[in-house]
Formats: sequence, C-alpha cells, structure tokens
Amino acid sequence: MTATLRIRGSGFAVPRSRSRLLPWAEGVSATERTRCGWVFAYAGRVQVTAFFRRRVAESEYDYPLAVPVFAHIAVVAIAGAAVAQRDGFVPPGWVLLCGLVAAVTPVAGDMIRPGVVLPRPFLAVVVIAAAALLLLQQPDTAFDFAPLILVILTAEVAATASLAVSLATLAAAMAVLSAFALTGRLDGAPYALAGVVLGWAFGYLMLTQLRLLHQERASKAIQSEQAATRERQRIAREVHDVIAHSLSITLLHLTAARRALEQDRDVDDAVDALSDAERLGRQAMADIRRTVGLLDAGPAGTRPEPGVADLPDLIDDFRRAGLPVAFDMRGDLSAVSGAVGLGIYRITQESLANVAKHAPGASADVRLTIEPERVTLDIRNPTRGQVTPPNGSLGSGLRGMRERAALLGGTLRAGPDRRGWSVHAAVPLPRDSCRPAILRHIPGLS
Repeated sequence: MTATLRIRGSGFAVPRSRSRLLPWAEGVSATERTRCGWVFAYAGRVQVTAFFRRRVAESEYDYPLAVPVFAHIAVVAIAGAAVAQRDGFVPPGWVLLCGLVAAVTPVAGDMIRPGVVLPRPFLAVVVIAAAALLLLQQPDTAFDFAPLILVILTAEVAATASLAVSLATLAAAMAVLSAFALTGRLDGAPYALAGVVLGWAFGYLMLTQLRLLHQERASKAIQSEQAATRERQRIAREVHDVIAHSLSITLLHLTAARRALEQDRDVDDAVDALSDAERLGRQAMADIRRTVGLLDAGPAGTRPEPGVADLPDLIDDFRRAGLPVAFDMRGDLSAVSGAVGLGIYRITQESLANVAKHAPGASADVRLTIEPERVTLDIRNPTRGQVTPPNGSLGSGLRGMRERAALLGGTLRAGPDRRGWSVHAAVPLPRDSCRPAILRHIPGLS
C-alpha cells in the first residue's frame, strides 16, 4: 500500500519515499492524496527560502536574500567549472575534493551554526587553500575558473567581516595569485589580481551601505521616539493647565461657599458658589476628555481651542471665584494667530491659578498688549513682605509656561520683584499679522 505524507500547515501531499528529504512532513490518509511532483518541488523551494530568510534575519548582516543565494550559487558553479577543466570528475580524486571544499565551505558557513555565520578568518583560510590546490594543476583551456573562487571569497569576506579581516583575506588571495603567476602556473595573472581587488571593493561597498542603512534606521527610531516624547509632554502640559485652573477656581468657590454658610449664614451665596464650582468642574472634565482624546487614533473633536478672545471669560471665572483681577487688553485681537492665542491663554491661566494657590486672597493685575511685531503679557501679583518662589517653581507649572513661550519663538520671565511676583511673556508675531484691519476684509488681501 502506497502511503503519502502531508506538509505540515498545508493541504499538499508527497510520497512517503521522499520523507527523508522532508522532515517537516507528516503521514496522511489515502483520501488526502494529491498531485505530488510539483508540490514536492514547491515545498522544497519554500522551505529552503524560509530557512535562508531566517538565517539572514538572525545574522547581523541582513542583506537581501538574493545576495547570499547568488553568492552561493556562483561559487558552486565556478568550483564545478574549475574541476571540470581539470577532468576531476572522472575519475574522482583530490581535484574533486578541493573543488567540493571550495564550493561547500561558504554554503556550510551560513548553515552549521545557528544564529551566526562561520568565522570569516577560518572560511578564508579553507577556501584559499582549496583554490591554491586547484591552481597546482593547470587546465588545458585558455581561461581558468579557479581564480574566480578567490574573487567571490574576497567579496563575501569584505561584506561580512571587519576591515582588518577583509584586508588580510585580500592580501592572502593576492599573494597566492602572485606566487602562481611568478612560477608560470597562472595565465592572465593581472586580470585575476584586478578581479580580486574589485571583488573586495564591491564587498566593502556593500558593507558600508549596510552600515549606513542601519544608522538611518536607528536615527529614524530615535526621531520617532523624540516626536512621541514631545507629544506626550505637550499633552501633559495641556492636562496640567486644565486641571490646575479648574481645581484652583473650584477650591476658591468651595471656600466662598463654606464662609458664606459659616460666617454669614447666607444660603443663596453658598448655592451660587457651589453652582459655579459645579459648572467649572463639568467644563474641566470636558476639557480633560478633549485633551486626552488627542491620544486616540480617532478624529479630533470640533471644539476650538481657547485664544486671546477668551481671556475676558477666563478673568471673569477667577473674579467670580473671589480673586480680584484687574484686566487691561490693548490691540487688534485678529492679529493674533490661533497658536499664539492658545499659548497666551494657557500662560494667563497657569499664572492666575498659581496666584490662587500660593497667595489666596491676594489680587492680580493682567495686561495684554498686541503690537505690530509681538504680543506682550504682564501679570503681577502684589504681595507684602519678601516674596520667595513657590515650591513648584521648578515643577511642571513654570517649566510648562517657559516651554510654551519658547515653542512660539518668545521668552518668559517669572519671579519676584520689588512689588511682588510677576510674569512677563513676549511672543513675536508674523510680519503680516498686524496689517490694518480694513485690509483683512478686502478680497484678495486677506
């Protein structure tokens, strides 16, 4: 009874008589038989291709699969031609043995050691010795294929070894060819020597290109990581600003509600303060969801980011929470771009939140000046006595404000002065952003 084998992971079958060549096959029933000839060839090719791809991926020299396969096929063909020139096949003798060593050693060097290739110095010594023994017997033909073995060897070593090893291999190959040329056993020695040099140069160029490719991949990986880090930092700043602002105002409202109940027994004022705190809390939750939503791969929300036009509403929120804020804004708001407006808004938000957190009950003075070339923001918190930096001066609050100003091409100074604590930010505007307002409404000039 003729049994068949099935290739694991497929629906093809091959005769059991070929099972020694297909260790990846398993027995199947007679009902699973199919055409075997082309299936056997296809399965063998797939397995060999997968094996070489795996070995190339495991080694540090991840050339395209066609490169090592072409080199192995070429050295086998050239060694066979060199043996045939010397009539080494019939009868078999030491010539055939040298040809087999020269042909099989490079192929076996990529197969016998999992994960690494055969040491290149050992490979060079074996193949050069085999080629030298072939050159001892001169062929009857005008062109000798044996020197081409050294050409392929130097190219392979130069492409898969250090510069010192490849130069040593080149020197040894040239020494062997020169010795046979001087003794008159090698015709066309200049061409053979030139071929060896060109083979080494070709292999070294391939190695250089591979190293440059690895450097480019590493550089792209570093750039991707840096871009991801910057995006995480940007989102962290947004979340910090939203949470700091909402919690500061909410705490002010809760404090006002507690005082209204404890001191004045005024339920209406307490309810108003709690209502404002609830409204700000819901707004903060919406802002946090929108900011965290930037991490999602889905489409972003349609709610616009705040800008300089939203500063009056921001000031009113702090005023309703019990923080006295004097606000003065001068200039054309339409001259400020969205990015600059968001940065100014966040800096103002963080500065007033710091006032509410570190100097409760104190007042603040906010001045925004929009000039043709820049936007200037000054925030002062008059305090009594000596002012010391808050504990978080080196934390994410002030650092985030400085980073926002720097990303916009501006500067930010924050620290104590003679009248208290002050924040000064200056952000440049594009040259054409402060044109007369009437020109922005003329078609073709906007």
